[in-house]
Amino acid sequence: MKRLHARRAGIALFFTICTIAVISIIVYGMIYFMRGEVYHSENYVDSTISLLLAEAGVEETLFAVKSQMNDPENAFYKLITQQDEGSVDMDLSRLSKGTKSVTPIVQGGTVKARLSWQLDKKAFEDLIAQGVPREIARQGSIIINSQGSFHNTRKQVEVKKSLKAMLLKGPLNANAVGMIAPEHGLFLNKSDPDSFKIQTFDFWDPWGFIVKGGKTYMQDGVNIDLPKWLMLTKMRNELEHPWLDMGIGWTGWNGGADLSDTEIEYSENPVNRQYYKWQGIFHWPWWEKSNGELYHSQTREVKKYENKSVNVYPAEVYKRLANRVVDPQETPKHGQYFTNVNFEEAFGRNEVTYQNVVPLYGWGDWRKVPNKYSRYFGNPTKAHDTSRAVEINGLTYIKGDVFLEGWVKGKGLLVVEGNIYVGGDVLTLPDDSGLESSVGIIALRDKSWDTSTENPQTGKIIYKPHHDSDWSRFGITHPFRNLSPRLEGCFHAQGGMELETDSSMKKLCNMDIVGNLSVDYFDRRRMPNDVRITYYNWQEVLERSTYDYTVDKKIDYINLYELAIQKEIVSWREVDATL
Repeated sequence: MKRLHARRAGIALFFTICTIAVISIIVYGMIYFMRGEVYHSENYVDSTISLLLAEAGVEETLFAVKSQMNDPENAFYKLITQQDEGSVDMDLSRLSKGTKSVTPIVQGGTVKARLSWQLDKKAFEDLIAQGVPREIARQGSIIINSQGSFHNTRKQVEVKKSLKAMLLKGPLNANAVGMIAPEHGLFLNKSDPDSFKIQTFDFWDPWGFIVKGGKTYMQDGVNIDLPKWLMLTKMRNELEHPWLDMGIGWTGWNGGADLSDTEIEYSENPVNRQYYKWQGIFHWPWWEKSNGELYHSQTREVKKYENKSVNVYPAEVYKRLANRVVDPQETPKHGQYFTNVNFEEAFGRNEVTYQNVVPLYGWGDWRKVPNKYSRYFGNPTKAHDTSRAVEINGLTYIKGDVFLEGWVKGKGLLVVEGNIYVGGDVLTLPDDSGLESSVGIIALRDKSWDTSTENPQTGKIIYKPHHDSDWSRFGITHPFRNLSPRLEGCFHAQGGMELETDSSMKKLCNMDIVGNLSVDYFDRRRMPNDVRITYYNWQEVLERSTYDYTVDKKIDYINLYELAIQKEIVSWREVDATL
């Protein structure tokens, strides 16, 4: 019995130990499984957070690019606009470290990103094939690689988007016809070397030339004689010994050129002044002619002006832009506009005829002048009637000679391929709306037959004064009328300006220009005796016109690209962490 009881007791112990072992294995398995689940859960959370951080890095990169991409100082702007491919690292510390006012997106997480650029040459060539200039547009793709890290877990995503870079549009091309050399009171290209020389025996009334305001440009330069009176007044502070130095000429009161109120520019040869400079009491001779002295302290060398920069264009450009064209060669019936204009002084003397010209005569009729008490015993003239003012609106192109005189109104240009004969004053009236008028006179050479280089036959503004027996009620013209005309406007003459008269009072013919004068060939000795130019910028008045004077409507572009990123994503994928 005892033996049987002991055997049973041993079996119970065995089953007890086996039961405990099985239970332990089950418990350990459950614990191991639970620990694995916890580990995998932690890994999943870390991976998710890392992935979210990587995606946040993409958005932060796009935000940085879009908010600063048009700043030329940024690295990615330089990359996209100057290189075909490349990459830059982005600063995303704001996401991981935060700022004073914004906490980090996740404590313990880090984000970094790299922006890569690749020019799409095929798309770029397609743009060029569509007519886009090569230097205007760039097209390609940007790739953002962003890596997020959290608790030693890293996830990296790659996002690809399309990008276009276009140069910003500037204003329309500024090339437009209008006032020639609008910043200059006097603009000369080739000039005669003796233009401002005071003749030794010209003591009665030396030829004087004055420019007030604006700039003066002389491409070839010139030597200008100084009279004594100018040396003692406006040029006194420019000379070393103004009281001892001697001027050129006998009278010392006039002649040469007074350019003291204007800035002087030259390109090829300097603009010098000439006078007899005091050398000192111990030097013989005491006076010697100056050599190589610039006209004044505001005389400087500049680059030669291009034609477009001063609004000079070939005849065909003006003809193409004109709203009125008179060309008898192209349209024979236009020949009806050309006629001979004849003037006679009282008693049939001093006849002046303008041959085969288009008459633009802006004086009225003294008979139509309204009677007033002050005029009953007065002498009304054609200038008192303004009803026949010459209207110049827009651009009028005439091939042939033109006779111009009197009142003008409107805002426009008169372009003549031939000569322009000025018979007297050219004065502006307010236009029909009561606003300021402006007239530009441009004389171009007819190069179909005028091929001379030294003595042009066309493209000239010719002052040809005349008397008029029907000028006023009394019928007897004042002997000094038209000796000193006033011309209001901007005047350009390829062939130069000159005086044409056989009058015995030729020496008394002067001219007053309010605006500017521009010539390609300048010979001072062929012009009226005294010429005074008071600079006025008529271009500002012309620009108020509704007429389109634009030569080239090509859009200009400034040196600044406008970057545009497409909203659509080309591709998105998760890649191996390599950053």
